[in-house]
Amino acid sequence: MDTCINNYINNYKTYDKINIYVFNPYDGGIGDYIKFFMHVLMMCVKNKERLYCRKGNLEIEKYIKLKYDEMYIDDDKIKELNNPEIIKPHFYHYTLHHFDFNINIRDVFYFTDEIKINCELLFPKEITSYISVHVRLGDKYLETEKQYIQFPDDERGFSEEKMYKFIEDNSNKHIFFCCDNNAYKLKIKERYNNIITINSDIGHTALHNTTHKQVLDAITEFYILANSNTIFGASRSGFSLMASKFNNIIFIE
Repeated sequence: MDTCINNYINNYKTYDKINIYVFNPYDGGIGDYIKFFMHVLMMCVKNKERLYCRKGNLEIEKYIKLKYDEMYIDDDKIKELNNPEIIKPHFYHYTLHHFDFNINIRDVFYFTDEIKINCELLFPKEITSYISVHVRLGDKYLETEKQYIQFPDDERGFSEEKMYKFIEDNSNKHIFFCCDNNAYKLKIKERYNNIITINSDIGHTALHNTTHKQVLDAITEFYILANSNTIFGASRSGFSLMASKFNNIIFIE
């Protein structure tokens, strides 16, 4: 365990200043949830302040959990506190680039057994060594009812040529391909025979119409990315970047 977080937890109850991390469904996806929490946690560790994570009945919370139960708090307990500081993601800019955490994410969060079981069902068991490619096309290309999309013009540009070159340069390796658009995912799988995809139900965890199965599958894809040897992030996305940070693996843009 990281000494920094270990010392913090050992002294947790002695800190008088209290901050509460509040993340709501429309605040972002899996990468945002972890990124902003880690950013706030680093500040609290530095300033010797207590950080709680509000239990908000998020689907994400069922599958990616804090290792320390004492850091969770519900609304009833919040009411008992004396003027806690409420911290929400929109307090920070969403392009926050503080990704070089001095605390390991894996020492703070863990994946539940449901994710590992779902991974065994979806990902080929015989493949134990692989690299990954992730493409986030953007909300504009999400295959869901358009009235639920918060940013319908969101489009992530990327160099398809650069991505093709990466895949072709690694033609001798298994490559897990992950994308927020199933049609594009199938297009790439048909083009290269070393591409691995899973039969996942694609959905953005920040949308109100996202199903339980879509959240489970999205976090399973995040888990698969996090356990690969290298991730090539073809387009800008906190999803793949935070997956690389989870186990500190190589991330290529």
